[in-house]
Amino acid sequence: MQRYPLVDVLRAFAALLVLVYHVIESGQWVAFPHEGLLRLFRMGWIGVDLFFVVSGFVIGLSAMQSAVDNPHWRSEFAERRLRRIVPLYLLTCVVYLFLVDPTPLTHGLKNAVIDIGAHLLFIHNLFPRTYSSINAPSWSVGLEMQFYLLVMLSCGWLSRTSGWKILLVGIGIAVAWRFGTTLALPPGESSPEKQVMKAMQLPGLLDAFGAGLFLAKLSMAGRLKPSWSRSALAALAALLLLGLAWHFFWPNSAYWNNFGMIVFWRVLVASGTAALLAALIMCPSGGGWVVWPLRYLGIISYGIYLWHVPIMWTLIQTTPWREGQLLTGVLGGTLALAALSWHGFEKMWLKMPPKNVPRQAARSL
Repeated sequence: MQRYPLVDVLRAFAALLVLVYHVIESGQWVAFPHEGLLRLFRMGWIGVDLFFVVSGFVIGLSAMQSAVDNPHWRSEFAERRLRRIVPLYLLTCVVYLFLVDPTPLTHGLKNAVIDIGAHLLFIHNLFPRTYSSINAPSWSVGLEMQFYLLVMLSCGWLSRTSGWKILLVGIGIAVAWRFGTTLALPPGESSPEKQVMKAMQLPGLLDAFGAGLFLAKLSMAGRLKPSWSRSALAALAALLLLGLAWHFFWPNSAYWNNFGMIVFWRVLVASGTAALLAALIMCPSGGGWVVWPLRYLGIISYGIYLWHVPIMWTLIQTTPWREGQLLTGVLGGTLALAALSWHGFEKMWLKMPPKNVPRQAARSL
């Protein structure tokens, strides 16, 4: 599978969006800018949506390419995904439980078994009790694993179906699901916490994953080849779509009080992100040494995503640091741990190729 170096830059940006957003919210950084481009970090949770579009592309392309003339592709695909996702996920959960917040272990054996069992099965995001009980960002890891399973089960349909149909089906299901959540939990009347847990499940995010799958189909058809003109056109489309998303968000930033935002706004974000991703894929230049630092952060972005909350809560509980000092500490600690875990732990699980897969092919997936 071909490597797209600038996609790592988007991963880095997504991870940093989430990190800064959590510092602003959890650290109660009231003075953080409400105007200008910096206020993008006040909606930094959108970084998760960016990750989902990238996952749709990378995972869809990997699965559909692996399925070609390979009867064992599902076991090999599953092994690669488990090696990539599970070791660091389990490590950060253990660190969180025993060094940051042991609360899930203090409510009796039965409740501890429920919490830990749900996380081990990657279904913790489906239940209010376990949604964010162990290292809050891990809810999206559960959702990612459910998406991987969906891709494995539907790969035959994905392979023979046009990209446009996949995109429209994904948008349709996502919009219908989010509409259904507004009926069960009326905007303006229900708690945002309950709305998040219902709307942000796999059906409600299939527009993001579907946008990535759409790009995977275009790539397989040879329609995302390097081209300055097509890359610029895609970048212009991204600027327009994401600019519209920005324009609509701020007057409705309460979000969960607004029916239209809940049901439709994320379609705009998914479309804009897909256009941006297409621009990066088709860019003839990989950026070279100029973007290497950002590319490296993209390579270790999974570690950034899973380590930043344990670091943040540790600093909040043990230091007087807030605002800029807290952000500096979280950034420094998170990047250090993410780099250490990538080089000293995660790569260890990726060195051996899956059964029947050549080493070089395995490294590219």
